[in-house]
Amino acid sequence: MFIQTEPMPDASKLKFIPGREVYVSGTIEFADRDEAAASPLAQRLFGIPGVAAIAFVYDCIIITKSAGDWQHLKPALLGTIMEHFMANAPVMRPARKTPGGKDGETSAFVDEIMTSLREVIDPELGYNIVDLGLIYDVVVEANGATTVAMTTTTPGCPATNYLKQGVQDRAGAVEGVKKVQVELTYEPRWEPDMMSPEAKQHLGIY
Repeated sequence: MFIQTEPMPDASKLKFIPGREVYVSGTIEFADRDEAAASPLAQRLFGIPGVAAIAFVYDCIIITKSAGDWQHLKPALLGTIMEHFMANAPVMRPARKTPGGKDGETSAFVDEIMTSLREVIDPELGYNIVDLGLIYDVVVEANGATTVAMTTTTPGCPATNYLKQGVQDRAGAVEGVKKVQVELTYEPRWEPDMMSPEAKQHLGIY
């Protein structure tokens, strides 16, 4: 993945062009980390010292710096943006919903949880656990109680507790989820064929 940068008339701003869609709904701006609560990517970028503001446009990210020079800021910013897109993590979290009793409403709520789970990155493979095929099932009750069935690439994986905690945290962060139970299973055993086409391409599996 190659990310281009372009200077802007305001020297405190720099445009980052990742070569893919960033924000299809137009333009959205974040003045600080609190405003960026709806965007996991913006929150990660605000974690880099010197970032003052962020804007997402259809095909680029505009970052405003508060201090320092771009020569020192760019490597961390480029690395964060590349890692996020390469892991196929979401740029924006979906609009908040509440669980419903109808099949369509429940399905939409499960989709929202799955989107949130894409923020959990397998530390060994460097890709999100949903597209890796590690999430087997998500069941949401009408009262918001949620059960997530998941696996790891191998039994005894050293990242098991890390991944389970990530699933617990990200599923629990979805508004309307009241309680999360994470069930670890190895039936069936995980296989590379369970990965999405994007994950296989990322890992060079054809």
